[in-house]
Amino acid sequence: MPKLRAPTANGEVLAAPDFAAVPALVEENRRRLDRDDVEIGGVPLREFRAQTRHEVLELAGHTPSSPDAPLILAGHQPELSHPGVWAKNFALAGLAKKLGGTGLNLIVDNDTLKSTSLPFPEIDRRGPKAHIQGVSFDRPTARERTYAGRQVVDEEMFRTFPERAAALCANWGFDPLLAHVWRPAANVGEAFTAMRKGAECAWGCCNAEIAVSRISYTVAYARFLWHIFNDISRFQDVYNAAVQRYRQANGIRSANHPAPELARDGEWFEVPFWEDTGRGNRDRPFIAIEGYTFHRRSALDPAHSIPIARDRDQFLNYVPKYLGFFPRALTLTLFARVCLGDFFIHGIGGGKYDEVTDDIIRNYFGIEPPAYQVLSATLHLPLPAFPATAADLRRAERRVRDLHWNPELHFTSAIAADPDVEAFVCQKELLTTHEPPLTDRPARKNWYRRLRAVNADLRPYVADQLPAAEAERDRIRAEVAANAVLRRRDYPWVLYPEATLRPFLQQFLSV
Repeated sequence: MPKLRAPTANGEVLAAPDFAAVPALVEENRRRLDRDDVEIGGVPLREFRAQTRHEVLELAGHTPSSPDAPLILAGHQPELSHPGVWAKNFALAGLAKKLGGTGLNLIVDNDTLKSTSLPFPEIDRRGPKAHIQGVSFDRPTARERTYAGRQVVDEEMFRTFPERAAALCANWGFDPLLAHVWRPAANVGEAFTAMRKGAECAWGCCNAEIAVSRISYTVAYARFLWHIFNDISRFQDVYNAAVQRYRQANGIRSANHPAPELARDGEWFEVPFWEDTGRGNRDRPFIAIEGYTFHRRSALDPAHSIPIARDRDQFLNYVPKYLGFFPRALTLTLFARVCLGDFFIHGIGGGKYDEVTDDIIRNYFGIEPPAYQVLSATLHLPLPAFPATAADLRRAERRVRDLHWNPELHFTSAIAADPDVEAFVCQKELLTTHEPPLTDRPARKNWYRRLRAVNADLRPYVADQLPAAEAERDRIRAEVAANAVLRRRDYPWVLYPEATLRPFLQQFLSV
């Protein structure tokens, strides 16, 4: 995949491939996945996909117009995302309608809540200044918890969030959606989902939805689990090799990107899932295979293991009822793209990392991976910006630098005609045209000393220009820094006015 960058201009959209290409890609994906020579959990892929789709859509409370209608997928954590992320949901609805299919949004509530505050731009009208001010909607917990298990800790703090943030919005010049959509709730993820879903319904965006935590307790997902558990040695080899190839191709040294490799401890294999601890957090599970039994242990409690029947029918009867194994990022898109949907709409990060998933699909299942789309967009808050640009700052900094090191570039004609000045300039020109080679360090050291000396002789002739140039540079620098705050693209959608946000998102309903 070519290198993708987030759009920078206000209103700019990135869609790769473009929307016109999607219908043909959907049909090609369906053809690629219509296989009976590939099995998952003992069931041909064609049949397994039909079973998975039926079970998941039924759980989501959606009955498709036809069991053969295209199923288009997207997904994100139930956070208050920025408009460029939220655009995926509207494009999902638009594409599903265009194709006569179903749009299914996966609520990735198996991920953890990273922050209990939202960023607000605070504008100082006394000068070109703006900074980010975080406002907390809840108290943090001692350990990160999944959205599925993240209950509101401080109900009063959550309830009063819009009131406490109101002062920061007072001089914005528009009415944010925040106070109009915020509602008290017991669970953070469910609250954010309800806010988003309410706006989508009001604005004509109609998708089916299901939480990943609910999918994780289906029989179809348990069959996918059993398949990987039963073949964990080979799957782990393919998974880790794909991660390593991605790092090598992209020059990544971090052991955590795009994902950690799956660990092995003797006969124990780390599996590519999270285990639901039942306490709102998650753990890394390991399994060992002994005859007709899977032994499961956790990274938090490696001394304690629990047996699970390896017999497929017993496994499928037991695991969906009593055990929660949530997919990790790569495993989720692997399941979604191969086992459930016909097409997936990614953001930039997910699309880039799914190059690893493509590698796994090729080398584990032996099929060409289904195509997907990367979609992102940029919408700025309608705040007044300052006129200075990054180009202005570069010019201002260059002028100050030249006044120090190339004063002759800014001489008036009268100063340039001064005989003493002409002599200094000639001396400098002679030096610059006879620069010693890099290999002659003593000569270069002497040359540089003489160049500094002649610049010191020239500098007094522009000394009167320097204060104004530095003041102009500092003003522009402050304006550019303020604009960086005012023009950030990642503010949560609840900070936008409906008049700006609604038409921007609704354009994707007609892709």
